[in-house]
Amino acid sequence: MRTGDKLLPQEVFMAKQQRTIGVFVVQLALAVYLIITGLCLVTPLGKSISSEEIRAVANLFNNANLAKVISIIVGVVLIACGVMFAIKALITDLGKIDDLFKYITLIIWIVVTVITLISCFDDFKKGAALHWLLVLAKNALIIGGILTIKNGK
Repeated sequence: MRTGDKLLPQEVFMAKQQRTIGVFVVQLALAVYLIITGLCLVTPLGKSISSEEIRAVANLFNNANLAKVISIIVGVVLIACGVMFAIKALITDLGKIDDLFKYITLIIWIVVTVITLISCFDDFKKGAALHWLLVLAKNALIIGGILTIKNGK
């Protein structure tokens, strides 16, 4: 498969991700962030946390009961994903199951990002473009962090 010291194109994608301190810190921070965000969506703790994402998801619907149900569903999924990321960072790779959680989290967070950016677009129009860009940057970092988590066996 090798020609000299060069990797063939298919080998580049199949190479194993190096386990670095940076990847470990990103995985652990992402796990903590997702668990806390999920807890804030599921419990009354969310009112004490200043998060555009929590407010945007909770205020998505005019119906308070529907908003609560959606918040609980998203919160539980985020907690499960955060726990999976923590297990992957601290203990072991769980194979294909944590890959499934990775992709579910990625899809949910992209949707949450779009909802959040739309809900705080008034800030952008009112001259608070830096706040809107900060929200965009934070969510881009979260999405990038999810993408850095390697696929399992």
